[in-house]
Amino acid sequence: MIGVFDSGVGGLSVVKHLMNRFNSDIIYLGDTARLPYGTKSKDTIVKYSIQNAEFLISKDIDAIVVACNTASSFAIDELREKYDIPIFGVVEPAAKRAAEFDNICVIGTQATISSNAYLKKIRKYNNNCKIEQRACPLFVPLVESGWIDNEITYMTAKRYLFDINCGVLILGCTHYPLLKDVIRKVIPKIELIDSGEALAESLDEYKDVFQGSGSLECYTTDSKEKFAELGKMFLGKKFNGVRLTDLN
Repeated sequence: MIGVFDSGVGGLSVVKHLMNRFNSDIIYLGDTARLPYGTKSKDTIVKYSIQNAEFLISKDIDAIVVACNTASSFAIDELREKYDIPIFGVVEPAAKRAAEFDNICVIGTQATISSNAYLKKIRKYNNNCKIEQRACPLFVPLVESGWIDNEITYMTAKRYLFDINCGVLILGCTHYPLLKDVIRKVIPKIELIDSGEALAESLDEYKDVFQGSGSLECYTTDSKEKFAELGKMFLGKKFNGVRLTDLN
């Protein structure tokens, strides 16, 4: 059983890739009561991430996937030091794939961008490439509002991305894959890297841990109804039985 956590429902886009690739059995925690993590301090992000991990570990999981880019940027080292189970984040696999290019752009939340986590990981694999980073904070509330492909979303994407000139763009937030079509309208000739997809593809050597029967058990720290409504956009299908939990 795999434990996956995110600050909200966006991590279900990562779950989708894990289930498609491995048919994983997953317990998912979306900390919707305290989102967004992208505007929080590092200390707060680490604190929340530890609480999320404690909850998942109490469910007797075999590994943890930190689906949140912000938590992967700030808390992954602390989690690996604290817990003696495999812990995987979404930053390094995407950075490793992007490092194959010479001109790279990363978009994400303000916290993810300010952490320079992607920049540092990309430099680990390619120290000679050009890297540009941009925070796109309005993308998350647009997706959360269900505004996936309309004029307002397009104009927002155009404002953020119109002058980008690179070979590859890392979607450094689990919400952003839902905006692929809009992003491609703004910058049509660009390679897009979905951090959740890159993570799933990097886990083949751990397939014995990730393969299962395809069961999914979801917990949220706020409205179960809203979680289920938004979650089907990310997972690509309806699901039932979301449970409410209090991490405090």
